[in-house]
Order: sequence, then C-alpha cells, then structure tokens
Amino acid sequence: MKSERPILVLEDDPDVGSTITAMLRRDGWSVSLAATLAEGYASLDQCDPCIVIVDLGLPDGSGMNMVRAAAARARTGVIVVSGRGEEMDRVVGLEVGADDYIAKPFSAREVNARVNALHRRLGGGRQVPEAAPQIVGAKVSSPLLLGGVTLDPTRRRMTGADGSVVNLTGGEADLLSELIQAGGEAVTREAAAERVLGHRLQTRQRGIDQLASGLRQKLDKVSGGCVGIVAVRGKGYRLIDR
Repeated sequence: MKSERPILVLEDDPDVGSTITAMLRRDGWSVSLAATLAEGYASLDQCDPCIVIVDLGLPDGSGMNMVRAAAARARTGVIVVSGRGEEMDRVVGLEVGADDYIAKPFSAREVNARVNALHRRLGGGRQVPEAAPQIVGAKVSSPLLLGGVTLDPTRRRMTGADGSVVNLTGGEADLLSELIQAGGEAVTREAAAERVLGHRLQTRQRGIDQLASGLRQKLDKVSGGCVGIVAVRGKGYRLIDR
C-alpha cells in the first residue's frame, strides 16, 4: 500500500469506476469507490482520502461540489476525470480547487502517473514539520515571510499579520511555490503551465491565468494589499511586496 490513506474514486459509470479502481489497486493503492455525490461525501468523512478522483457528471449533483469539499481539506489532492473536454470545464475545475484534470478516454499509465505525481507534490501524504519563516530574497519554497504575511505553499495556506488564515487550492499553492522560487523574477506562463498544470501551454488556454487571478485575490485579502502578483507583459507573473 502506497499510503495509509486511500484514494476515493467518485464515478457513476460502473465500468469506468471499476477500471480506475483496478488500475490503482494494481499500482499498490488502497481505493474506495463511490457512485453518487451523497456516497462521496460519506466516504470523504469516513476514509479521509489522500486523493479524490472526481467525475463531473453525477446523478445527484455536480462533481464540482465534491471538488470544492475535498479541496478544502488539508493534505487532500483532487483530480477531475471527465468526458467533458472543453477548456472551460478544465478552468472551472482548477478554479474551484482541482489539482489536475484527466479527460476521457484515458490510459492506465496516465491515471497512475497523474496520481503518483500529485501524491509526491502533496509530500507523500506525510505531515510537514514546522520551519522558521525565511526572509524575502532567498529562493525558498516555503514558508516565506513577505509584507507581514507568511506564505506557506507546502501547507497550502497563507497567514496574515493579524493571524488570519487563507487556504489555497493545490494549483494555487503550486503556483505560489513557483513564484517564491523565482525570487521576485517573472515566471513565464509556459513554465508555470508545465510545472503547475503538468502540460505545455496551448493556444487560448487560460488555466494559469485563472490560478493567478484567484491567488492574487487571496493575497490581497490576507495582506491588505501589501503583497501581490503582477503580470509582466510578454512573460508571465511575479510576486511583489508593495
């Protein structure tokens, strides 16, 4: 077993659900399978999954609701699996908290690779020990003290000077980590797409822009406007201390 916490698969198509479950179990994962949103919510509380794989089209509601619920939990990753291949579905999934998106049809190798990659990004399901905040200027991943705000992409959260906490989605946390690593320099949209979303940037894809927009709003909220993300024309985004 790769983790003490199982993977929850929420899929209403029995053939697809059993296929994904078999793929993951062959790769050494413990898997819990649910066919409805109600079953998914119950399993989310009962088994505390490390990763939730969600189909968007469910008989009793939108899979986006499960994406939001799972993304709000600490140390839980979310992968959307859907037959909807439109760009908007991918963007909305990322906006509400998904870490990755796999369009049907898919291969066993792709599912296993995406799951293993996300599990590694989450720290292998292990709690990360506290570390002293680092001062801006050094290229660090987490945490970083900037403008009175502690930025901690590893724990997927930001803490304001007043102690308020703002949680991040997996994609937002990964983008924040890239911006911190850049040490104030611009991170190109192309590099962010490959490192954060796991694929090359395609024409008219707005996934990175949506993540940057959501992260910018949260930074503004937690810092009172003292920390922000600015767009660098022709390049990408960079982190600033106003």
